[in-house]
Amino acid sequence: MREARPLRVVDLAAGTGANFRVLAPLIGGDQDWLLVDHDQSLLEAQASAIGRWASAAGWHSQNSEAGVTVHADGARWQVRAQALDLQQSLDRLDLHGVDGITTTAFLDLVSAEWMERLSSLLVRAGLPLLATLTVDGRRAWQPALPVDMQLHQAFQNHQSGDKGFGPALGPLAADLLARCLAARGCETMIARSDWRIGAGHPGLLRQLVDESAGVAGETSPSAVALFAEWSAQRHAQIDGGLLTLSVGHLDLLALPGAR
Repeated sequence: MREARPLRVVDLAAGTGANFRVLAPLIGGDQDWLLVDHDQSLLEAQASAIGRWASAAGWHSQNSEAGVTVHADGARWQVRAQALDLQQSLDRLDLHGVDGITTTAFLDLVSAEWMERLSSLLVRAGLPLLATLTVDGRRAWQPALPVDMQLHQAFQNHQSGDKGFGPALGPLAADLLARCLAARGCETMIARSDWRIGAGHPGLLRQLVDESAGVAGETSPSAVALFAEWSAQRHAQIDGGLLTLSVGHLDLLALPGAR
């Protein structure tokens, strides 16, 4: 049984702290979070993003050299930032006294070799992992267009490129991590956590249309004009309130074999 102290969580590729902001209220009680990221600009934005979020929820937050402290309904959440290159220095993470590791929208960017390193680290430390919003390759635009499949294949090809961690796993990431951990004696569970973006979110739909056409054009230059025409059709559908999009994601929970 864990002694009476704050729950200690490390969030990998934490960005501005979105994962903390979602999970801390769900977990409840006193918590200490270490938000790890390589991007200094994101680390610098964490305190203000957490402060705005806390204020909107009616909670008090204060900044100090140690990080951000949020006082929420009788609970105290301490948040610290750490700059770390997770590709080069994953093994430098200090996991002493840590109770669990989280990450979100990250694992599809890493390589199989990096995933093996993460699996070994988790098993050595005997820690659970919650990895959310890993893309699984499913993406459905409605209404469908004839170019959807060609564009999707080009988009998938881009997802498997090197994102700084070697050849990216893309939609294979969650299943591969589950197999890596299961082979090391961990219990793993995977559940769907799809995005469903309706016509009431035109700004986000436009952003995803432009991103999809741009990325697909990078891997299939000969089809750039075709993808531009597809984009124009999609923008017209957005203007008419007709377009929706479903993006497949998976959440993975892994528990150590010997607690």
